[in-house]
Amino acid sequence: MSKYKVILVEDEIPARMVFRQMIEARSDLFELAGEAEDGQDGLALAEAHRPHLIVTDITMPRMTGLEMLHELEKKGLAAPQAVILTCHQDFHYAQQAIQLKAASYLIKDDCLSDPDLLVRTMEGLAWKVDLHDRDREKQLLLEQKVRSNEVEIEQNLFLDMLRNPAAEARWLESLEAAGIPAEGAPFRLLLLELDRGSLRFSMDQLEELKLWQFAGVNVLKELLEGMGESKVVALDKGRFLALYVSERDGSLLPQKVMNSFNAFLKMNCIVLQCLFAPGLGKQLPLVKKMAGSPYPFFYRSNETLAAREWEQACHFAPMDEQHSRFWMRVVRQALLEPHAGEAALESERNSFLQQAAEHRWDPEQIKALYLRAFLDISHFKPEGGAGAGAGADLEAELRSQLAQCQTFLAVHNATFMQFHKLQQLHSDTKKIDASIARIVQRMHEDVGYPFRQEELAASINYSIPYFSSMFKKTTGESFIQYLTRLRIEKAKLLLLTTDQKTFEIADSVGMENYRSFNRLFKRETGMTPSDFRKRME
Repeated sequence: MSKYKVILVEDEIPARMVFRQMIEARSDLFELAGEAEDGQDGLALAEAHRPHLIVTDITMPRMTGLEMLHELEKKGLAAPQAVILTCHQDFHYAQQAIQLKAASYLIKDDCLSDPDLLVRTMEGLAWKVDLHDRDREKQLLLEQKVRSNEVEIEQNLFLDMLRNPAAEARWLESLEAAGIPAEGAPFRLLLLELDRGSLRFSMDQLEELKLWQFAGVNVLKELLEGMGESKVVALDKGRFLALYVSERDGSLLPQKVMNSFNAFLKMNCIVLQCLFAPGLGKQLPLVKKMAGSPYPFFYRSNETLAAREWEQACHFAPMDEQHSRFWMRVVRQALLEPHAGEAALESERNSFLQQAAEHRWDPEQIKALYLRAFLDISHFKPEGGAGAGAGADLEAELRSQLAQCQTFLAVHNATFMQFHKLQQLHSDTKKIDASIARIVQRMHEDVGYPFRQEELAASINYSIPYFSSMFKKTTGESFIQYLTRLRIEKAKLLLLTTDQKTFEIADSVGMENYRSFNRLFKRETGMTPSDFRKRME
C-alpha cells in the first residue's frame, strides 16, 4: 500500500524535531515529504509535493499557518487534510481553522503529554484522504465524460453541416455563441491531422480514437485560449479543425501546435493554417471543402496559407502519360542507385515534388507510380528460400504504408525504406567498391564537372583497365554510358523544372559544346531538348 505524504510546518526548531520524530515513528504509513519554518515556505512545499496531510503551527513569521491554508484554498489546489498545532486555546483561532476546513485542532502541550496523539489523529484522517481521492477521481471522470460528450456534440454538429446544407445556419449560430461572428470579422482556420506514421493505436480502434480526439481537442483549446475566441472540432480519422478570431500574430501557431502534440500526446501531427477575409458565412463552402478533402497536406504542410492557396490545396489533376513514364524512370533509377549519395537523391526527389505540386497531380497516382517502380525492380527479391516470403511481406507492408501516407515525402520515404529492406534480403547483393562508390556519388553531386576516366582512376590509384572493370561491376554500365545517361537525365530534369535556356542546361551538365549536346540528347531520347520541353509542358 502507498504511504500518505505529509509536510510539517513549524517555526520552533525543538518543537519541529519532536513532531518529526512522532511522524517518522509511523514511517510504514506516513512519508515526511518536507519541512518548513513558516507558512510561506510551507506553501511552496505544498505546491511542489501536493501532500495528503499538512501538520502546521499557527503563529509563525512572514506567513501564519492559517494564512497558508487560505492561500492553498485560493489557488484551487486539492485540499490536504490539515492538522493545526497551537499553544492557544482561544476560540477565535479554532473558529478560523474550522472555516478553512482544518481536519483537526490540537494543543501542542496535549501532544507532548501524549506522544501518540498526533499520529493517532493523522491515522484517523487517513480514511478521509482515501475518500477524498475516490470522490476526486469520480469528479474527474464525470467532468471528462461531460467534456467528451461536448466533443461529440461539436463533431456531430459540424458533420451534419457538411452533409446537409440546411444545417449550416445552426452551425453558424453555434459559432456566434462562441464569440466568432459569421460576418464582419476576419478569421483564421487551423486544419490538422495526426501523423499516421507516429500513431500508437489503429484508426479502427474507435474507443481509443475517441480518447485521443478528446485529448487533442483539449490541447488545441489550451493553445488557442491566449489567441482569442475559438471553436475546436474533432473530425473523422484523427483530423481536427479549429476556427479562431484574433488580432494577434498567429504565424508561429502551426509550429506551436506540432510541438504541443509531440510534447503532451507523444505523437506528430501535420498542420495547415489559413487566413480568411471577413465573412465566415461566405467562406463556408471552402471551409467544408477543405475539411472533407482526402489529401489537404499532400504538397504543403506546416505553414500558413492565403485563402486562394488554401483552395488550390483541395484541387488535383490527373498526371499525363508522358510525365508518368518520365518520373517512373527517375524513381526506378534512384532506387537502384543507393550509392549515388543523399544530396543527389534529395535533389531528384525535390524536383519531382516541385513539378508534381505545380501541376497538382493526383496523390493516388503518385502513390501508384512509386508502388509500380518498386514492383518493376522487385527482381532484387531473392527467388525461393527464406527471403522470398519476407520479400512478399515487404511488398504487402509497402502497400499498407502507402495507403496511410498523407504527404508526398511520406510516400517517397516509405518506398525507399522498403526497397532498402528488400535489398538487404538479397543474399547475392554485389559487394560495392567503396572508392568507386565515392566517385559515383561525386558524379551525381557535380554532374557539370568535365569528368575524365583517366583523371578519376588516378585519383584513387587505380589503373584505367581496373577502374573501368570495377566501375561497370558497381553500376552495371561503362563509365561513358553511365556519365552520358546521368547528364541526359539531369538535363531532362532541368528542362522540366526550370526556365533555363538549352545552351545553359548543356553547360550546367558538363557539355560546353551546345551542338554536341543537342545531338547526344536526340540520340538518347529521340527528340531535341526543345521538342522534349514542348511535349512535356
